[in-house]
Amino acid sequence: MTLDRFGVHRSITPEGALPQQAERLDTTSPLAEGEMLVDVDYLNIDSASWHQLRSATNSDERAMREMIEEIVWSRGKMHNPVTGSGGMFVGTVARLGPGRESPPVGTRIASLVSLTLTPLRLHEIVELDAASEQIRIKGDAILFESSNYAVVPDDIPEQVVLGILDVCGAPAWAHRVIEPGSNVVVIGAGGKSGMLVCAQAI
Repeated sequence: MTLDRFGVHRSITPEGALPQQAERLDTTSPLAEGEMLVDVDYLNIDSASWHQLRSATNSDERAMREMIEEIVWSRGKMHNPVTGSGGMFVGTVARLGPGRESPPVGTRIASLVSLTLTPLRLHEIVELDAASEQIRIKGDAILFESSNYAVVPDDIPEQVVLGILDVCGAPAWAHRVIEPGSNVVVIGAGGKSGMLVCAQAI
């Protein structure tokens, strides 16, 4: 099995690292086997990263924009160097790489892998509100052959989809490991992920 399906070929520094561990990713090379290009409309920044960005800028929206732009431009991904965290995106499939047949071009999808391992080009931040972790952008991202995604349902607002799917792995993991009668401690239960884990643990 080639490691390219996990995006190793896009790691610039250090070369050969898994994308999440890489300091910088290649966002400009042609699509490789199994990859797809997505036109991105929304980023949902994870709670820890958003809190750090707000704290570092005193919630100044212009400064927050500049920090996000600097992270993406310097790293080729939205991977906050302070918190080590990212988030996820919603966008439209624009092009399929060699050997890839789905999802069809034009499909609205939400990424189910972290922005910390997703090659991302940020052309413009269209809308940013310091009170919301969701930002509207113009950009594009590359999902690898191994990258999970979900088709955005037609009957749920996309802002809700962003909030739900961003933390979908946490309650699923809680369901897997928590047994009846267990005592459960949730650290950071005030965020979306923590609240969903608490709901699963009841």
